[in-house]
Amino acid sequence: MGALTTLPIPAYTSPFLQSPRDIENEAQNAAIPFIPGGGLTRRILSSLPVGWSVPTGSLIQFVMEGDNRADARLFAAITLRVLGQEVTEWKHPRSWKEGLFGTPQDQTLYG
Repeated sequence: MGALTTLPIPAYTSPFLQSPRDIENEAQNAAIPFIPGGGLTRRILSSLPVGWSVPTGSLIQFVMEGDNRADARLFAAITLRVLGQEVTEWKHPRSWKEGLFGTPQDQTLYG
């Protein structure tokens, strides 16, 4: 994690409270700001026990709708770079060969 802490990544903060619970837990949630489009990330990080001794962080990449295979490759490459690892060849999951919406439709259906 040493390489990650040396990167010039600014701390992300939100000027707005994100839920009524934040008022009660403002001090705890200040360390984990609201992450737009972050899914369960904030909830998972918030659920770690107080005094957790394992350094924990999260890498998030925002992508547009559609075919995100290139985004996935970029995210994996950046994650490995942060961790100080290197991969010379990527193996894609077989499900990626099926395309975004599964197997192609029989084109004779459309005339």
